[in-house]
Amino acid sequence: MLLVLLVMVLAAGAALLTGGHLSYLADNTLAGLHWLAAAATGQVLGSLTGGIAYPVGLIGSAACIAVFLRLNLLRPGVALLAVGFGSNALVVALNGAMPVSLAALARAGLDMVVVDDPRHEIATAATRLPWLGDVVPVALPWLGQAVSPGDVLIAAGAGLLLYSGMGGTGRVPVEAAPSWEELEAKTAADHPAK
Repeated sequence: MLLVLLVMVLAAGAALLTGGHLSYLADNTLAGLHWLAAAATGQVLGSLTGGIAYPVGLIGSAACIAVFLRLNLLRPGVALLAVGFGSNALVVALNGAMPVSLAALARAGLDMVVVDDPRHEIATAATRLPWLGDVVPVALPWLGQAVSPGDVLIAAGAGLLLYSGMGGTGRVPVEAAPSWEELEAKTAADHPAK
């Protein structure tokens, strides 16, 4: 989650530097935003209540996200989001939780972390598709973590979607260099003849 937020901040900054504006987001409508709201509700309710509600909430949330992604598939970044969510869903479905690499945690500076979250488990030799789990170390000061390749794709897709939604052009706007005539006229205006 921190990786996604960091990439979103960087994407917004890049969009602003290349001619984009936050106000463009109001005109840039995504289809089916209510599906995202339903997905978030399923995640929260499943996490808060626990028990059988947790996997049911995850499945319902995944279905809602899938519908939202399908409705917006042609938007920039949405295909990356879809592949990222799909790979995360696959590894969680095969293992019952997101496998976490202790080596990746150590490389991120978190070698003393205990994984006691029901959504995560330590990767073992029995883990299916362990390379899709949390194996990518993110070694940021005070924010170190291990993320999955799917999380990296989700962050990239969300950043691209925000960047394009803000109207980023890929070019830093610059003023044209003045011509010699403009420079001479300005010099003459600044230093009138006596």
